[in-house]
Amino acid sequence: MDGVNKVIVAKNKFELDGNTVLAPDEQVRKRKYEELEKSRQQTQQSKKRKDIRNKKSIIKNILLGFVIGITIIARYCMIYNYQDTTSKAKAQIETLNKENDAYKLELIKFRNISHIEQTATTKLHMVKPSISDVQYCNLRKNNLATVEESEVKISSDIISKIKNIIF
Repeated sequence: MDGVNKVIVAKNKFELDGNTVLAPDEQVRKRKYEELEKSRQQTQQSKKRKDIRNKKSIIKNILLGFVIGITIIARYCMIYNYQDTTSKAKAQIETLNKENDAYKLELIKFRNISHIEQTATTKLHMVKPSISDVQYCNLRKNNLATVEESEVKISSDIISKIKNIIF
């Protein structure tokens, strides 16, 4: 009989009436659901944080690439401008050298006495002097000295003395 009582007691242990059956299970389920919901929210928040970090790093890389690209383009523009100015300067130097060569040729022409004589007689209608028309002057002496020059020297000497005293 011992075995029978145990079975009855065991049956009574698992017997439940109506609503009391669902109440304990729902509390456990609610707790599990709340815990699962919290963990799900935490995982979503961590995913959002990771996504935000990834987006920030991507945006930083894009901005860094943009800044580097702009600086490279600016440097190339500066180099192009320098090359343009140097090429213009070289072209200008070449034209000036050509003009200088032309002026040197003209100077060589004018150094030639026969050319000077021809220009004087044809263009300026000058007459070639004869030996009797030539007058010789003694230029060793200062024949052209005037009194005004000495006055100018005196006034410039006085001005220089005044400047020396003031400054």
